[in-house]
Amino acid sequence: MAQGFLCPVCGYNDPSAPPFADGQNDWYQEICPSCGTQFGYDDCTTTHRELRQLWLDGGARWWSPSPQPPNFKGVEQPRIAGLRD
Repeated sequence: MAQGFLCPVCGYNDPSAPPFADGQNDWYQEICPSCGTQFGYDDCTTTHRELRQLWLDGGARWWSPSPQPPNFKGVEQPRIAGLRD
């Protein structure tokens, strides 16, 4: 079973995230703490690219009420993860 999380919307990487709960390597109903995307809901009618652009246009802010990690890079995350052209 896979461990870790790399958000396909914002590029947030959390290698300490728990294994997938559904056993199918799918983040269905999980919510990215960085951009707030709820997988299986937000991405049903909007592409990851479109969600990424909305997040970037909104200032690429940390979404979760929990403190952002010290290495949070916001606008740089998608590029670092190879998600930006």
